Amino acid sequence: MDCNLIFYSARKTGYCETALVTALCGEKHRITRVLSAFDPEMLGEKINESLSECNMIFIIGGIERNDGLSAPDLLSKAFSKNDPLPKSEELTLNGRTAGYKLSCLEQTILLFPDDPELITGLARYI
Repeated sequence: MDCNLIFYSARKTGYCETALVTALCGEKHRITRVLSAFDPEMLGEKINESLSECNMIFIIGGIERNDGLSAPDLLSKAFSKNDPLPKSEELTLNGRTAGYKLSCLEQTILLFPDDPELITGLARYI
């Protein structure tokens, strides 16, 4: 399955992309486009663009922001009026929330932290 990767407020992009591609190795998913978003509006545009191209999107970064512009806050607001509402799932590692998964109909958004080691650990949720 073709997937898009969006970096949002991420700094370790090369390392994270390598970790994700390695985690996907041998799986039925492959990254076809890598995009970047620097603000909430750009993130929304990249998500809409990606959802029109493929059924799975990975967003890396923006989880740890504390300014109301974190990726989980933005996605929660963006999809709060969606019909049907997406199913959300916290992705945990060692008993702590490390990422999120949103699924609606046949489309999925996986939100991973800007940390290659955590991405490797979260690969089981793909």
